[in-house]
Amino acid sequence: MFTRELYDMTLTNDIANRLFNNITASGFGSDRTFTATLRAVLHKRLPTDKTLHLAMVPLANYCMTADMITESICQNDLRHTYAIYIVYPQDKQYGNQMIESVRSGIGKGKQYLDTYSLQEDLRLFYIKKMDGLFYTNSFSTIIFVDYLDIRRLHALQMMIPKYVPELFANNPLTLEETELLKSLGLRGHSEYERLIEAFARTLDMRNEIIRTRLQGFETVFEREQVTQLTREIEIYRRDYQTMLTNLRNTSNTIQSKQILLSGLQSKINDEHESELMDYFLCNKQLSVIYVEGTSLEFVVHGYADVFNEEAFDTCVNNMNSYLYKNIGSGITKEEMQKLYLSVFGENGTYKLRMCAAYRADMKNSITPIMDYAFPPESKNYLPNPHVQEYGCIGSYASRFMEYMHNNRDYVGAINQASLSARNLNFYDSTVMASFVSTLSATTVRCIEDSDGSLMTPKEAIKRMEGAEIWQKQSE
Repeated sequence: MFTRELYDMTLTNDIANRLFNNITASGFGSDRTFTATLRAVLHKRLPTDKTLHLAMVPLANYCMTADMITESICQNDLRHTYAIYIVYPQDKQYGNQMIESVRSGIGKGKQYLDTYSLQEDLRLFYIKKMDGLFYTNSFSTIIFVDYLDIRRLHALQMMIPKYVPELFANNPLTLEETELLKSLGLRGHSEYERLIEAFARTLDMRNEIIRTRLQGFETVFEREQVTQLTREIEIYRRDYQTMLTNLRNTSNTIQSKQILLSGLQSKINDEHESELMDYFLCNKQLSVIYVEGTSLEFVVHGYADVFNEEAFDTCVNNMNSYLYKNIGSGITKEEMQKLYLSVFGENGTYKLRMCAAYRADMKNSITPIMDYAFPPESKNYLPNPHVQEYGCIGSYASRFMEYMHNNRDYVGAINQASLSARNLNFYDSTVMASFVSTLSATTVRCIEDSDGSLMTPKEAIKRMEGAEIWQKQSE
């Protein structure tokens, strides 16, 4: 590989740049060999309506993680049909770090640029010359080298057919082209200069430019008219289809609103008790607090029996999890674990009473109420922390909207609120840490034994300890 920079070549002068405006390069210094070589071997292979861009991507010292490397590559112009990127660190002491980041995070099966496959044969071909990684997809090749100098730049040109294999699949290298690529590996530059200029002489640059630029010029006006008329016809067709669709939609809307109007009038004229009223009368866990217009405020009472058992098992068996972080004074981790298992475990004998408050607007949806002052009938229930402290109902929000706004199924929506009030999300560390703090310190008699008696959490723990002592004595 020769070390002299070559920049004054026929295939990279102004005329060549106009002729080969579909084979371009960016980010290079004064050396123009890579651009010239590409134009020499691709000018007959790359269709005139396709483009190929060669880009140098130097990385700053801080851009050494896989995501930063990927971002640097993607900042280049992505409009070209084919592309070759040469990525290297500005400071070669960071070369090994860059290569390792690429290996771990880039390529097929990895997090970044997962459409690119590693070309192991290219890595092995260059292994004695440089530490490099070569990734290709259908149209692009990305070359990563631990650092770049003029010798390596010349050496990388020798494998151009491997970077855009699609263009060489049915049109392999000629003998002259093979000799040109081989000359890039020689110590001296004279053979390469001779061969690249020989390629340039085979082209009548001026005539090529005239042929390329004036081809079809005499029918430009007619072709522009064809394009314009085609575009106008397509617009009229879309407008016509839009009008038909609007007419159908309008007719369907009128029909559906007439049906809805008939249903509403029938419901208004029905003097029987409503389904929603029957639901509240039959469900003793619901308390109606306030009604005005289309707005209904209510409280749900129930047991904390809606939760992910796998999440609970994972947390309760890990004494360092957030279930043991904010325990109140006078209770040990072991005692809290026994209480958790007795309430949420598969063979538990205790139940945790919980409540939550909601506001239902029959025109819209149901929303949770935070920091609610619960009525006397809720005194033996622990407020659900998801609702009371964070106003969070997770996926139930979309269910409320579906039942009330889309289907006008008020009973179904209220039933979803009942499920929400009984739900504990053991995956939510923030809420559960608050729950632990409240549960371990509360004086609310919210723990229900199998015989129906109510206890505070501390009383429940003492009862469990007494039962264990009695069992040991009886044994």
